[in-house]
Amino acid sequence: MDYVMPTLDVQQDVKLLFAKQEKGQTAWGVAIPQNSCDSDGNDYAIQDRMTTMLWAVGSSHIFGTHTARGQFQANLMQAPKELPSTDDLPYIELLMPNVTVQMGEGGTDPTNPYICSYYDLAEIGPSMGITPNQTVHVTRFSPVLSSESKRYVHHMILYACSSNDSSNDATSHLTVVPECTSMPAGCQEMKWPWAVGARDTVFPDNVGLPIGGEMNRFLLLQMHYYNPSLKEGIKDSSGVRVYYTTDLLEQEAGVMSLVAGVDNWQRSPLPAGEERVSISFTTPSECTRNAWNETLNILGVGHHMHRYGTYMEINIVRDGVNLGILRPESHYDFLHQAFDEPVPSIRQLLPGDQITQTCVYDTTAAQGEFVNFGETTQDEMCYSPIYYYPRQHSTDSFGAMRPWLNSSWCLEPAISEGFQESNLSLCAQKMYENIPLFYGFDSEVESTFDQLTACNGGDAFQDLFIELPDLCPICQTTGNCTSEEVVLHAQDLCAALCDEVVGLSLYPDLNRTEPYEYGNWGCNPLYYREPTVPEAPVCQTKGVASFDSIEVNDIVLADIPGNAPTEGNLESSSCNKAVVFDSFIFGVGASLIFSLM
Repeated sequence: MDYVMPTLDVQQDVKLLFAKQEKGQTAWGVAIPQNSCDSDGNDYAIQDRMTTMLWAVGSSHIFGTHTARGQFQANLMQAPKELPSTDDLPYIELLMPNVTVQMGEGGTDPTNPYICSYYDLAEIGPSMGITPNQTVHVTRFSPVLSSESKRYVHHMILYACSSNDSSNDATSHLTVVPECTSMPAGCQEMKWPWAVGARDTVFPDNVGLPIGGEMNRFLLLQMHYYNPSLKEGIKDSSGVRVYYTTDLLEQEAGVMSLVAGVDNWQRSPLPAGEERVSISFTTPSECTRNAWNETLNILGVGHHMHRYGTYMEINIVRDGVNLGILRPESHYDFLHQAFDEPVPSIRQLLPGDQITQTCVYDTTAAQGEFVNFGETTQDEMCYSPIYYYPRQHSTDSFGAMRPWLNSSWCLEPAISEGFQESNLSLCAQKMYENIPLFYGFDSEVESTFDQLTACNGGDAFQDLFIELPDLCPICQTTGNCTSEEVVLHAQDLCAALCDEVVGLSLYPDLNRTEPYEYGNWGCNPLYYREPTVPEAPVCQTKGVASFDSIEVNDIVLADIPGNAPTEGNLESSSCNKAVVFDSFIFGVGASLIFSLM
């Protein structure tokens, strides 16, 4: 979407109070209801929260393209917040070491290179004034974009790497991983996500995000570049400036992830050629009740999709009541992403809250038959990072996962003659005939084998029995299992698996025939039947009834704007002012166009 000509709203919920031009300067005043409940859904409720807006400044009265324009965050009901000062705090810059923006060996899409770089806190610790195993609290993350290559930067994510993971690939400071679509082993703890359009992340005075410590010596920055024209010779040194304090703060922040889909193993592709196609993913109340042991304070909510994404919402249900949307955003824009504050009525998440994430796409411009979920810009995602505190040391992230078991195997009879005579399920037959194929790890072994061979194979299958301790009946201990014993055991295993993984009974029992659609990697149990979502709360208008009675004489006009702002001074400018009355907002400004995202 990016910058486009604003369209005229069908329902006009704005009243012009005055407009004047003096000495080459333009000033205007308007009144708008705090919540119009606009029938077409284009109006945002004016709430006590920081939200992202677009601005454009023109040099004439012609309503056309504005060359000075940008993105900022503002609270239309409060004076600008004074952010915690970082002037006296030390910082480090974690920058890509002048890497060449090109796909590394093993990559699959040259227009979407993923490149990573390691940062060793033991090596840079002395310059930070810390010891190798010392934890510090980050108070601010600031993106650093190289002027020559910033147009190619799609997103950046900073991860902490676990030092106790024996498979961790970290070698030394500034080691570059030229193909980094999949994160290196051990580097999974997200610390800072950034995407196009996002600004600095600043934590409250008493909150810091921890990095370092005995088990997190290495940090890793993943860069996703997008180079659709395959331009050569691009070098990049973008990254992040990290402000920190060695005086640990009262609260630790964490990053929660809601992941309805970022890969094809999670869900089916989207159909191409559709003007509106949506997906949803619900984390049930039992899951958050088990995952969190205290109330979570929400600092910022991010929405992330790719080029086909048009809308995202995160719906919160508490004690059976739909509280509404965590962060309103009527029109998702890939080029203007940001962390916005939650709505005032849902500044906290509680153990037992039900969370539903919904993403909507327009795939009419897509090539081919489907749009896959994946890492490249041409693929799609439905992902939301959320900053919160206090940090949970158990589970704080939830993601969709398709059940690995083929549900039709549970409901259909076996097709081989020997199995049919025993009235067994297709699941039991599939398990018995090919263990690697049944469990989905056939690509990890050199040969296929049946269940009887494994159960009588002794030490040769010791690693398999560690992974699947219940694979065989008790006769495995002596290695003299019969095929009949193993087949009947396979039927029993399938009964348990069909119940746990897909929620089905096992043939010949056909009492339950509606399978689970998705599971959730942050839940226990992993798989469940999708809960229902109660009706959303009815929109309550505020300020509409008294709107027509507003007169300009009711307003005390003071500090009429002076010079129009520029891109460099917009947020600190006094030229745009708002006065909050009982049910409507009065605002004055210069010759600007504002658009809530």
